[in-house]
Amino acid sequence: MKDFVQVAQKVVEAVTNIVPFPISLSDEHGYIIGATNKKRIGTLHTPSREVLAKNTFLLFDEEKVKDLPNVMPGVAAPLILDDQTVGVIGIIGPPKEVEPYAQLVIKYVETIWQETIQQQKKELETKTLETFAQYLLLNDEPMKSKIQEYCRILNIPYARKRFCIMIDIGNSLIDKMQRNLPIDQLKERLLNCTRKAFQSSQADICTFLNTEKIVMLKAIHTETDYFTILQKFDDQSSHLRSMFVVYHINDISIGVGHLSKQLEFIHHSYLDAKKVRDLGKRLNIKPPIYSYHDWNMLKQFLPDQINPNFLDKVQTRIKPLLNDDHRSELIGSFLIYCENNMNTTQAAKALFIHRNTLIYRLRKIESTVGIDTGSFEQCMILYLVLKGMGIERGS
Repeated sequence: MKDFVQVAQKVVEAVTNIVPFPISLSDEHGYIIGATNKKRIGTLHTPSREVLAKNTFLLFDEEKVKDLPNVMPGVAAPLILDDQTVGVIGIIGPPKEVEPYAQLVIKYVETIWQETIQQQKKELETKTLETFAQYLLLNDEPMKSKIQEYCRILNIPYARKRFCIMIDIGNSLIDKMQRNLPIDQLKERLLNCTRKAFQSSQADICTFLNTEKIVMLKAIHTETDYFTILQKFDDQSSHLRSMFVVYHINDISIGVGHLSKQLEFIHHSYLDAKKVRDLGKRLNIKPPIYSYHDWNMLKQFLPDQINPNFLDKVQTRIKPLLNDDHRSELIGSFLIYCENNMNTTQAAKALFIHRNTLIYRLRKIESTVGIDTGSFEQCMILYLVLKGMGIERGS
């Protein structure tokens, strides 16, 4: 059995640590594939063939093995895994001393083998899932047939609407690699935290995309489900951030993308999540939890979305204001005025100035650039342009 051959020596080394006798493992043809004495690996062990033929436990004393090459006294027994005889285990030593250990060793080998195979399967599934995510999200034109094949292998439902949640942890994993920490174990714990925070189902895809990013491709049935989940997004993201802090991972930012009706187009949702996260970090929005579905966040994003050509034209139009000696106080007052719903009393209070002083500054802006500060539409244009230019509030 191929899997057994791959893990035989690991099993031998594990068993050698708990029994006082050397051991060997032979395959279904009688060749040694694992041994305490590694020089014996690859050699033929004739008693193993006898054990396989009789499919029973046998003793080999010194008299019986004296004329047999590569054979030492001890006991040999068939090794049965998943109801199949896959080889022979030999325990070397005086048969009467070795025999009491035989059943214990056989059971232990079976247990170690099963655990090792399961671990290998889990590692293979983890790597396959990461590869699948990379194919889906980093490929502009993934093939439907290939996606469906991955879904079949990984037992993932194909025909579901999904959206992408992206968690960026920066260099946290690399830093911990340098400290010789068990990275695979840490990664699994972080994935478990992510599944728990976002209430993952079996239909969701949750994996590391690379050392910096975790992605969850969350499966839903309807658009209503999507908006219901987004209402919880901030709270769930905050909960995830608090769980990651337990593992000393503090540099965390989270973005969520739009809904995709098919897996072939889920990379658009990933790009949305990445874009909103990059924009939020550039604007230094705190906490670093970003969504286009948050109106307060959209308000902060919008100035950055102004077309550069339009921005340049309006900037030329308001050049007299930008060159004014009192530019800082004029622009700052105007921004606060807009952010207080164009209410001069509230804005003056926020600025710690007299209402008449604010009115004077607004009139100065009107005369300088020709804007009507009583018009919501005109104020909105100037406000967005000033914010888009990166001009902050003054006093």
